[in-house]
Amino acid sequence: MKGFTLGGWSTHDYSRPGVAAQLDALRSARVEWIALTPRWLQEERDATAIAAHPERTPSDESLVEVIGLARSKGFEVFLKPQVDVVGPGWRGEIAFASEDEWEAWFASYRRFISHYAGLARRTGVALFCVGVELDATRHREADWRRVIAEVGGTFPGPLTYAANWGRERDIRWWDALDYAGVDAYFPVAERADPPRAEIDLRWAEHLRGLRAWAERIDRPVLFTEIGYRSRAGAGVDPWEWQRPGTPAPREQERLYRAAFEALWSERWLAGLFWWQWRTAPPDRPELDTGFTPQGKPALDVVGEFYARESRRQGSSGSRR
Repeated sequence: MKGFTLGGWSTHDYSRPGVAAQLDALRSARVEWIALTPRWLQEERDATAIAAHPERTPSDESLVEVIGLARSKGFEVFLKPQVDVVGPGWRGEIAFASEDEWEAWFASYRRFISHYAGLARRTGVALFCVGVELDATRHREADWRRVIAEVGGTFPGPLTYAANWGRERDIRWWDALDYAGVDAYFPVAERADPPRAEIDLRWAEHLRGLRAWAERIDRPVLFTEIGYRSRAGAGVDPWEWQRPGTPAPREQERLYRAAFEALWSERWLAGLFWWQWRTAPPDRPELDTGFTPQGKPALDVVGEFYARESRRQGSSGSRR
């Protein structure tokens, strides 16, 4: 899957007038799959109610519109709903002290994810994600198997879960899914402007563990997210999205190329979804330190590799 994420973080992001042009730009880079990221929010890390936000949840109308537009342009669509927290902290810290709270939260979560599973079925989505980076919930195996069964009863296509990097290997319910997903922000450098040899060495270390894990779970793996900011030192902490820094588009390009070269021939890897393409591109890309490669040298690397014939063949795991 030659993928990219088109992020949507407000009510109308997916209905901006320029979205069609951005999809055309992704098509020019030989991208074939688009991931979309609608989200609902809860007030605190220990709140048990999840709901659509009046300003920060893409409207269903805009989501249906962008799915239809993407499919009309030849893209396959990966719907990746996620939960965020309004207050301090992040989704990976959502956890509860009592069994009653866990039950209430999972009931709310099933309502949230079932809403999008139904939308995915109606709009012809090709792949669906049942959860994203909910680190502190992954031990709740029975609850997750119930979530997956309910989603699978609504959405007929393949399913995945997007585990936070390093948290994928102790999940015991991969067998219930078609793909094992990883948001792959593995650190690949120890300094800003790292030499390629350093990046390659770190990738080699990560790949040894990932190969063994993929063989053990007997599921094809998706990198449901992978990305680097155009900021000096982005390879040290690829997950960091807020830290200020010096613009470094050539460093971003080097990190993209190293990742592609490390991963392209790995037969356990079914695809990559780069993070992320903006619905409104930066006005001055050379000064932008965000994740997007729009207007930056890294975009040429995406086009170069996505123009190649896919080496991996075969279907997903046998969930059903």
